[in-house]
Amino acid sequence: MTITIPGLATSTKTPGVYMNVILGGAPASPGTQAIKIMLMGNKIGTAVSGSAPTIALPAGTIAVATPIALSSSDDAATYFGLGSEVHIMSRAVFAQYPNATVYGIAVAEGGGAYASVVCTFATTASASYTIRVRACGEVIDVPVATSDTATTIATNVCAAVNAVTWLPYYAQWSSSVGDRLVTFTAKCNGPRGNELTVLLSFVSSSGTETPITTSSTSSGAGTTGIMSGGTVSGNIYVFSGGTTQDSFTNALSAMTPVRYNRIVGACTDATNIGRISTHISSQSSVTSQKREQGICATLASSGTATTLATGVNAARMQIAWHYNSLVPACMIAAQVCAARVIGDSFAGGFLPGEASDPDANLSGIQLATIPMQNSVDDQPTQTEIESALNNGLTVLGASTARPGYAVMPLSITSLSLINGLQNYAVLFTGYVTVCDYVADGEQSALGVRYAGFKLGSNDANGEPPKAPLVTTPQQIRASVLLDLKGYESQGIIRDVDANASLLVVEASGVTPGRVDMDIPVEPTPWLTILAGNVRQIPSV
Repeated sequence: MTITIPGLATSTKTPGVYMNVILGGAPASPGTQAIKIMLMGNKIGTAVSGSAPTIALPAGTIAVATPIALSSSDDAATYFGLGSEVHIMSRAVFAQYPNATVYGIAVAEGGGAYASVVCTFATTASASYTIRVRACGEVIDVPVATSDTATTIATNVCAAVNAVTWLPYYAQWSSSVGDRLVTFTAKCNGPRGNELTVLLSFVSSSGTETPITTSSTSSGAGTTGIMSGGTVSGNIYVFSGGTTQDSFTNALSAMTPVRYNRIVGACTDATNIGRISTHISSQSSVTSQKREQGICATLASSGTATTLATGVNAARMQIAWHYNSLVPACMIAAQVCAARVIGDSFAGGFLPGEASDPDANLSGIQLATIPMQNSVDDQPTQTEIESALNNGLTVLGASTARPGYAVMPLSITSLSLINGLQNYAVLFTGYVTVCDYVADGEQSALGVRYAGFKLGSNDANGEPPKAPLVTTPQQIRASVLLDLKGYESQGIIRDVDANASLLVVEASGVTPGRVDMDIPVEPTPWLTILAGNVRQIPSV
């Protein structure tokens, strides 16, 4: 058998152990791994200040395209700005995994307009009630007293919203023909601001909640409200007006020297997700040896999300889908990443993640802070979940352990098509993680084990060379097989003996001193389905 190592030229002279990971070729207590998480998104590029009420949002202090370690979300707030994409992504990661190894990098804003929506209040309150604001999973209640004017109401709403400093938008009021307009504006510019949402409601003293919509809505206590400037999706109001897409190119280039095991992108567009995928593919090549995986998310409709995932169609890229979510896509992607790495402790026990077991069963992982959609109609049906999974989307469903919050039924790659045909050879993200784990392990073990050795020829009888510091392809094969048995004993891979005939180790016929290997790795599949019949039998 002649082994071909894609990406490694036969003319390569640089010594080393080169491990290429080939995914999809195999049929469908581990040590702790240090998994670096890189968060990519916008910082607040320009300080925001204004009145009614006073707004003071300093710009992020870190330069664009400069990787930096984050020990907490407070670090992210300082470097990237309160409510920036990287800040809210870090909050999502640390909520799931407080001890995560996290880095951030700022992607330069596109320089376009900021997305916004407006709520117009009119008339004085004739009774007491509450205005409820749902923003990115937060519930903000603003009391309204009898005789409060529209100005007072608008001022109090703005102050309450702005007090939640991590939100990705802020609020200011202005007057228009006696009305008071509360404008919610994204803190970072560009079209991703058009995916932000807010839900405002009047809540009566008896607890009745009435959403404020695009048509005049009465509180029943004198005040009226109306939403404008965006689009309606159910009762949720979606921002609009953000323009000019940013580019992740420069930030990705700055990340090239270092391996970040998981890269989380705030982007939701096909172009930037494609850039991340291309970067990861290059980083994970046999010559680069920086094996990485990417996670992004989308809030789009089923058809649009499917088109996005099948367009990416990469084993090292994961696309999480949460249609019409109350939280930004970047928060979802970040928390999916953290849940994969650490697992969760919300399901009545503890489910391990990839940091402790590269083949951890991630089905049913609970997400700490991602709420389900406001409307049950927006939550995926079983048919929609199945369709999403068949098209490379990691869909989020409703949790039974934590009602109101999201769960990840399966963690899957975006690879669903091979040569244009549906193929699920690399379905679970764990398949990629396991292969990377074995490649990393062998790269380290073989490099240490055979440092300073010379390469002899296989003995006809299989006897090892008598001279010191001399090995053979036969010996190397035996040591790799022993390593594989170790991975099998840890439950990471299976059927090593059955696949042993596929393990080929041979001296290169072209390059002196080079040994080529073809190492079969069959990840242990996750147990995801138990199915049976309960059959009545006749009583005798």
